[in-house]
Amino acid sequence: MAKKHNDHPDEIDLTSFMYVQAGSMEMMKKPGCGGCHPGGGGMEYDRDGQRYDDRLRANPELRDSFDGDYYKSHWDRTGVVEADCFICHLKDYNFPERVIQLKKWNYKWASVEASGIGQVSGFVRDGDQPAVQYNRRLFNADGKIWVSFAEPRSENCVFCHGFSDRKKRGFSWNDPANHDIHNLQGMECVQCHPAGLEHQFAKGDENVSTVRDDLDNTMLTCEQCHQQGVMGAPRPAHLKIRPSHLEELGCEVCHIPAVHRAAGMGLDVTTGSVVNYATPGAKKIGAEFTWRPRYQRDEHGRLRPVNPLLAVIWTNRNSDGIYYPLFGREIKQAYGRIKDEIEHAAPNRPELHTPEQIGLMLRTLTETLAGNQRFGEIHPAYHKGGKIYELDGSGNVTSHDDHTWAGHPEGFNINHNVAPVAQALGNNGCSDCHANDAHMFKGAVVTDMFGPDGEIVTTRSGRLIGCRPWIYGLNLFHQRYVTPHLSLLIILVVFLTVLHYTGQGPKFLEFYYAGRDKAEADDPRGTIQRFRLSERWTHLFRTLSFILLTITGIMFFYNKIPWVRTFFGDTQTAVQWHIWGGIIFLLGSIVSFFLWFQDARFRGYDREWFKKRGGYLGQAEHPPAGRLNAGQKVFFWISTVLSVIVGVTGVILIFESSLSLAMDCLMITIHGFFALIFVAVILAHAYLGTAANPGTWRVLIDGKVSREWAQKHHSEWFKQVAGEGARGGD
Repeated sequence: MAKKHNDHPDEIDLTSFMYVQAGSMEMMKKPGCGGCHPGGGGMEYDRDGQRYDDRLRANPELRDSFDGDYYKSHWDRTGVVEADCFICHLKDYNFPERVIQLKKWNYKWASVEASGIGQVSGFVRDGDQPAVQYNRRLFNADGKIWVSFAEPRSENCVFCHGFSDRKKRGFSWNDPANHDIHNLQGMECVQCHPAGLEHQFAKGDENVSTVRDDLDNTMLTCEQCHQQGVMGAPRPAHLKIRPSHLEELGCEVCHIPAVHRAAGMGLDVTTGSVVNYATPGAKKIGAEFTWRPRYQRDEHGRLRPVNPLLAVIWTNRNSDGIYYPLFGREIKQAYGRIKDEIEHAAPNRPELHTPEQIGLMLRTLTETLAGNQRFGEIHPAYHKGGKIYELDGSGNVTSHDDHTWAGHPEGFNINHNVAPVAQALGNNGCSDCHANDAHMFKGAVVTDMFGPDGEIVTTRSGRLIGCRPWIYGLNLFHQRYVTPHLSLLIILVVFLTVLHYTGQGPKFLEFYYAGRDKAEADDPRGTIQRFRLSERWTHLFRTLSFILLTITGIMFFYNKIPWVRTFFGDTQTAVQWHIWGGIIFLLGSIVSFFLWFQDARFRGYDREWFKKRGGYLGQAEHPPAGRLNAGQKVFFWISTVLSVIVGVTGVILIFESSLSLAMDCLMITIHGFFALIFVAVILAHAYLGTAANPGTWRVLIDGKVSREWAQKHHSEWFKQVAGEGARGGD
């Protein structure tokens, strides 16, 4: 919009007068700026608070001034656009006719024709004085009009939001090809966007637009409606979705997996007019066509679906270093001089993409902008595909990343055309997003409408949300192999233990009962203290916390939300139990390391234990062993390494919300993979310490073993203990 006070015509682009009908296309019934605004405000009063028509009649010289409200205006003939309540509240309002009337400068008469109150003949723009033939059936005998006002219907809302939001987001309403679950339930727009008597429409939080930011987030969110049951909204169970996903993803990501009307891919103003480009593959904006959104994070870090609507624009870097957009007429003047020298990809679509083409336009703009009164310095720039193209001191084209307002990465939020639950992402499992060809990570997203070769430039959707290719490969490995198949390792361990028990039986069963029980009966000194109280307690706390971690971890790993709710009530409670269980286990692991690492050092006699496979496969002889046999030492070091890996990754995941997507995927994969291996190792350890070696577990209760048992099972340790006892007078 032009400023109110200007010093030169070069400073004036869109005046208040031209704003009313600018951009409207009467043949396509496409509204311009004023068409979608109901009138009043800046379409009725100037920036001094006076009516345009009254003031211009009294001061016709304003038409020749540089006043942004009156420069070259005809308010005295067109009248002003008063607030038109009919646009929203009148059924069968003829909105296309309103567009025509405004385009033809019949500002004052637009509401009359569009509402059907009367028929207007003649157009101000054609030099006519419009006349009105009123529809007398709508008037009482006293001359007062009678019309049936109603709550705004969705059909009235789409007068404006139909075309504009179709271009921005592929939106449509009452559309069998592009359905919306709320629309199918008979809901109207005003039920989610109430206004009240003040007409302050509730709204969400649009990324790109800055209109009425004071009303941001004044409407109910998806969560609020569905958690509170507003208007009978069902409460979602989300039994197939990981709880962490619900924190990281906006509802729209899963529930608007695709849009079925072509939106705008972007726009280009190189010709001096706006040229729109449809979604790649579609014939035109609004055509029936299926496409999938781009995803970007909002201010809270949640992913949201958007349509970028890339802008290819021309600016001038002024002496203050700011890039100011060039007016359409300024661009058109330069383009008109070079258009015959450029090979067009299509009529009226120059698509400047080579250095030669870009350089030609930049040099021509430098010439045509010379002497322009609104700039202190002439330095034109071309903004395209996240880059700024400019001329260096030698007149060559250079480019660099565009971090200006023109290169903003935001896209238009996609909030409507919500799919039925059966079509939502996640309804068919993790593969909806994590399959090798799923759009979430592998989908193509346009980043430049025409690259150096003139072709569309795309990137992977995953890259834009921070997922590097190797991280995605690791995540895909996790989803395809680890989650469904690693559990087979646990089943295999259980199978082998059963096979061993039925084939080999308990190890040296007779020695335990004949040894300890007889010794304890004959001589109270016949037992030896094998584990101290501190060691037994450490083992107990590690065991209990590991059981808790296994139960909650498996629920999380395999996304057993019903189990979580059955045993813990809600996910957050289960997560807290898992976190505290992990902290206790990690602390217990640190203590156990210092308690046993000396005993876990390998000795020369351990080779004999390995050679005889610990006596677990049928050998009658006991291999030599220290306080811990070689198998227990192996378990000690394996459990230590696994405790470090699972513990460290677990602690990092406590702060999951602060991690990048790449780090989050990496930590989750490592944590889950080694945690399941740890469970398999513990199962094997538990079997060998109980059923396969009867009586061993009892030492964890009182810490004592019989001398005969110690001599048979841990001969090298028994020699050491017996020697110390002899020196002590035992």
